[in-house]
Amino acid sequence: MTDVEPTNSTQLTDNDTGTLDAAQRRALGQLLRGPYVSATKHPEIFRTVTAHQKLLRSHLDNLFLTLIVDDASGIAYAKSWDTELEDSRQLFRSVPLTFIQSVTLLHLRRELVLTSPNQRTIVDQEETFEAIEHYLQATGTDKAAKRKRFQASWQKLQDYSLITKTRTPGRYEVSPVLRLIFDAEKIAALTQAYEDLLHPQTPPNTNNPDTPNNPADNETPTP
Repeated sequence: MTDVEPTNSTQLTDNDTGTLDAAQRRALGQLLRGPYVSATKHPEIFRTVTAHQKLLRSHLDNLFLTLIVDDASGIAYAKSWDTELEDSRQLFRSVPLTFIQSVTLLHLRRELVLTSPNQRTIVDQEETFEAIEHYLQATGTDKAAKRKRFQASWQKLQDYSLITKTRTPGRYEVSPVLRLIFDAEKIAALTQAYEDLLHPQTPPNTNNPDTPNNPADNETPTP
């Protein structure tokens, strides 16, 4: 038995009831697979996403997802809604960052800022480790152990496609998606948290009634 010839561009097989054409389906599938669509790595898919944003955004909304497109960076990705609804189940799983991963990403985000948006941001793995090592004092003083944890963290960032190998050994390209994930407010909060870790303040003398309270002590931490 032969398949019936599709009657329109959205009917790809005889029993196909989908409403997207082949290119739109590939774009939606890539957005769902993640972590992002790159104009450099996936030029045809990125063009489809930008050309059919309204349509793809509607299909993602049905899954409680939001489409983010940044033409300047050449990046598009899907993320869970910021608003949580009762009985809604998140399709994407959040992955918490370790201390070393977040410190490394903070450094890589700074490198992106120092690079023109039209240029690739290339970093050296060893130079990155040396740049963030002073933040790792809280994890111990054994440099070999810190390097081992850093290498494990570095591999995870590769798995997340936040950095990719170049042809030069030890050199990696930083994904421009970090410009979107870490905005100025998040960068400032992370930087302050790590600076406080490096230079902790002397706690107030609670036994002395004349010692004023630190206003920050009464604030509820932001999750």
